[in-house]
Amino acid sequence: MKKSELRKSTLQKMQSIDNQNKEKADQWLADQLFNTDEFKAAQTIGIVLSMDHEVNTKPIIEEIIRQDKKAFVPATDYQNKSMTFQNLTDFSQLKTDEKGIQYVDADTEKTNDLDLLVVPGVVFNHDGYRIGYGGGYFDKFLSRHRTQTLSLVYDVQMNDSFTEEAHDEVVDRLIIAETR
Repeated sequence: MKKSELRKSTLQKMQSIDNQNKEKADQWLADQLFNTDEFKAAQTIGIVLSMDHEVNTKPIIEEIIRQDKKAFVPATDYQNKSMTFQNLTDFSQLKTDEKGIQYVDADTEKTNDLDLLVVPGVVFNHDGYRIGYGGGYFDKFLSRHRTQTLSLVYDVQMNDSFTEEAHDEVVDRLIIAETR
């Protein structure tokens, strides 16, 4: 199966997760994250602002801020196909771009120097390789900025049938939740 087909079928599986099971999985994933040594040691944490079918990151970001750590979310330059991370201190700072992606619309700190990066994706294999949404932003970022990485994953996202490519960057640790 091609990456595009695998991405499409996995997105359909993610979107069909029962709301109650999704909420339980999201809470379990957040709890697991908070108990990792990587999270406990990190002061600057990169994390995406999730879409409805993804692991809900809002409560995670709220907890990062509550613990006096810094939450950094992607600031994407679509023209140059690059990404940096911008500090989110309050959800009222968010706006939505032309692709429907939320971003920080405030004059806050930007950095590429993160202690921990929670890497999103659509499909993951057990070796830590992933298929994202096809833009290559996270692989490019990780090829230039090495940091500790982990991903919060639903079991329906796991698939070992794809082969990683030369430009793919591996995620250090996967935390996988059951959704059934």
